[in-house]
Amino acid sequence: MSDVVILGAGPAGLTLGCYLAEAGIPCVILEKAHHPRPHVGESLMPSTVRIFREIGFLPIMEAAEFPRSGGIVYHPRRRQSTQIAYAEFPQEGVDQAYTYHVDRSKFDMLLLKHAESRGCHIVQGATARDVVFDEDDFVTGVRVGVAGQEMLVPARVVVDAAGRGTKVGRQLGLRRDHPVLDQFALHAWFFDMDRGKRATADYTHVYFLPELRGWAWQAPINSEITSIGLVADRTVYHESGLSVEDFFVEGLGKNAALAKATRASKRINELKGEVNYSYQLEQVCGNGWLAIGDAARFIDPIFSSGVSAAMHTARFAAEQIQTAVESGDFGRATFLAYEDKMLADAAIWDDFIRLFYRLLPSFTNVVESPRHRLAVLRLIQGEVHADSYAPILDEMRELVRSVEATDDHALRGELMEFPLR
Repeated sequence: MSDVVILGAGPAGLTLGCYLAEAGIPCVILEKAHHPRPHVGESLMPSTVRIFREIGFLPIMEAAEFPRSGGIVYHPRRRQSTQIAYAEFPQEGVDQAYTYHVDRSKFDMLLLKHAESRGCHIVQGATARDVVFDEDDFVTGVRVGVAGQEMLVPARVVVDAAGRGTKVGRQLGLRRDHPVLDQFALHAWFFDMDRGKRATADYTHVYFLPELRGWAWQAPINSEITSIGLVADRTVYHESGLSVEDFFVEGLGKNAALAKATRASKRINELKGEVNYSYQLEQVCGNGWLAIGDAARFIDPIFSSGVSAAMHTARFAAEQIQTAVESGDFGRATFLAYEDKMLADAAIWDDFIRLFYRLLPSFTNVVESPRHRLAVLRLIQGEVHADSYAPILDEMRELVRSVEATDDHALRGELMEFPLR
């Protein structure tokens, strides 16, 4: 019997495997696909550097020569762009002023090989049919299909790291769609795009698209290829009456800076879509199981914090699993500290995303404010801590209320119709 079986060999599952291997806890990672595999999500936040260092992966990232990003540029529709340099806010455990843009197929493959080198046993082409429970609702293992056969892989702990498929959450009926957010994304790679000024050419660029209740991203894959993605409200798409292709093309023209950047570029692959963006599990642990990364919740891809947040959930989950292994107690109560943190942080992130859409396209006013800037910069890292960020959210709410209460407020016409909690 394995102490731990992890479902999914993405960043969350592989990071967890590395931490467990370092602690001397055997694990098996089951992945239904075969790497390399395509995946959206190319920009990483600086907080991932801390994780890379802790699991011994940072030298591999440096050797891979991924494009380096020194910050973010926000492009409102009608005003001057606003840029943020990561060097503005040094973080504990992060001693470099840049992060990376990655081709996820290459990045995930490198991380998989690293996890194997650390001692993780990884089986690709293995599809988890269901998680098996005993009569006391304790996990006993996973029923897996591999090479045309079905088998039971016994385990003391099963960790769902399989992403938005939320295997355990769906099996137990715990997955809940977000009550307000109904965004979807379209994305593709472009050749010969105008990335702007040399100093910020490799930054992550975010373009505001208020007519679509959304935004667009720009992230370099290498020196010639750029990832462009468009996030929009599905109701806006359906009301447009456009095809997916036409909606994407027209969306790129809704922001003058984005239209200029893409004018002479050429799309080099098929347009891909991502739906069912925003959801959360009612509980993220149980007797002998946990959900981490996107398998636990996904609220919105804004700020490119997904990989960072997933890796940090893996880090904390590893601590709780080590406690369980040392005590021999794999009951839900042993993992509740993980769940409490996950759900509290998710609530803060939910509030922040709602306020972002409510303030769009005047969100840059918050970023540019000396009073708010540091707190916002830390929030967009994906490192969300309920005790630290309540004040900034209260101040953002107060900004919304003051705009709503003042007929001639400069930002009055820019508030989006978007419900807050």
